[in-house]
Amino acid sequence: MKCAATAALLLLATCAYAQDPHPQPLPGPSIQTLSPDGITTTVVTKPSPLPPGQNFLMTQFSNAFDSTGTMMPNTLPSMPGIPFNLMTPPVVSHIDPNSPSQELDHIFKTVMRDASKGKRKNPALIQRGISILEGDPLSDSPTYNGFSLLNYTAPERIKAVQPIYDANGKMIGGNVNVHQIWFDSHIMSDTALIDPSAIDYRYTSSAPADITWTITYTVDVLHGGEDDFSNYIMYFDTPPPTGTGYGSPNVGMDGTFYPMKEGNRYVFSIKMSSPKYFNLVYTWGWRVHPPRVQVNENARKVLAGQSLAQWEISTFGAAPRINPQAQATAIAQLGELAPEKIMWSDLKAALTATSGKQIVALMKDALLSEDDFQDRTHLPRGVQADPNADVTLFYVNNEIYGNVTKLPQWTKRGQTLHITLLNGDHFMHSYMNVDFGGSRGWENQFQSGYDPDPTKAASDGCTFSFGRNWWWINAGGPWGLINVPPVASNGTPGLHKVALTLNLDPSARLKIYQFDPLHHELNIFSIH
Repeated sequence: MKCAATAALLLLATCAYAQDPHPQPLPGPSIQTLSPDGITTTVVTKPSPLPPGQNFLMTQFSNAFDSTGTMMPNTLPSMPGIPFNLMTPPVVSHIDPNSPSQELDHIFKTVMRDASKGKRKNPALIQRGISILEGDPLSDSPTYNGFSLLNYTAPERIKAVQPIYDANGKMIGGNVNVHQIWFDSHIMSDTALIDPSAIDYRYTSSAPADITWTITYTVDVLHGGEDDFSNYIMYFDTPPPTGTGYGSPNVGMDGTFYPMKEGNRYVFSIKMSSPKYFNLVYTWGWRVHPPRVQVNENARKVLAGQSLAQWEISTFGAAPRINPQAQATAIAQLGELAPEKIMWSDLKAALTATSGKQIVALMKDALLSEDDFQDRTHLPRGVQADPNADVTLFYVNNEIYGNVTKLPQWTKRGQTLHITLLNGDHFMHSYMNVDFGGSRGWENQFQSGYDPDPTKAASDGCTFSFGRNWWWINAGGPWGLINVPPVASNGTPGLHKVALTLNLDPSARLKIYQFDPLHHELNIFSIH
């Protein structure tokens, strides 16, 4: 009933066009201009090809097509009677839902209580907190063992798609395994980048041109992580006839939208289209969005002369946890104002503190940063929003904090948004802004579905998913990198500003998708 009502309202609110799911018209490149002082990039998008107020497209229950007229397999995520068309039924089991933030909170309060009572400090307990933040192995192997809260380990988390062969040795598919933990407002993953080249005919001569593949997700839903699992897949158009480049922006869609409950492990297998189209897959939870989000980019994509894998390696080293020196060097790249870095620094200081008073003060400080860590929809301590900007984003700990989640001022095309970008890390970040169907149109693809377990939890995909949409780039990337310099030696965050005029109507589901294209994984701040 809820889905039918939503669809009816959308049809009344905007004129829908019945079209085959072929690529929608491209608006053309945005015009970017850098101010003489190098601080502000002015961006003006080309007008949407759609009539004003008419970016909702009638749903077409067919796979999408590329611009050559070739059908793209596995691009119809939901259809009547089959709400989860790209997903095999998940395998569900029970797990310990204890989360890293719960244990850190316990450690901070225990160490503070003992110090306030004059008890001898417990170095092993303090070191355990450090190990949780660093992602070091824990002897009792909790569910979150090895997942680092300090975001420096991406070079170790680059996974290749593994080919699948038939009995005659012919390649017939591929798969990559991704393990995630969901807790509070966070999604952490053992995979930062996916390399599909082993099944891509442009890299591997034995790979068929029409091969498809799967991603097998193991998702552990810890304390506070209950949500609907969705992996939003972005595909390029058909690639150039030679080389290993990629085509223009094409279609994106939620591969599934499936309800998950706290204390359960879900194993999902999601069907993917040809690797020649693969851009990225963006996993998100609508109940806490932003910031419950994590992305796996195509490791082979090249930006500014380096592959995305090379960007991570050049920043953090090829093996950041191979030894203590490499680990310390990598962590030093993360900014001192990061809540995770403050918690880590406070615990390190507590190891050498000589008085209970010092330890109490350090743990009080860590608890304040724990509060900041729990919610990236506000700027952490020590960072001020720009009063003259619509949005202030702060890059730190290789992720993004922001100060707004809604843009009520943008209701129609022609709106100019002022975005201030601050960088607290010791390496360059970049800014890119992508549209999810506002300019080229979107469909309300998802139908209602139910979890087969006895609780019959309803899927909310038909109301909250991004559906299937034709994406485009508003700012950055191919129109010119918009870079934000590192934090200064005196601790002043790097600064860049963007004045973005959007000559398109906002999409009903997501207004703007903002991220760092050089280090994408958690550097995301979408606004609805």
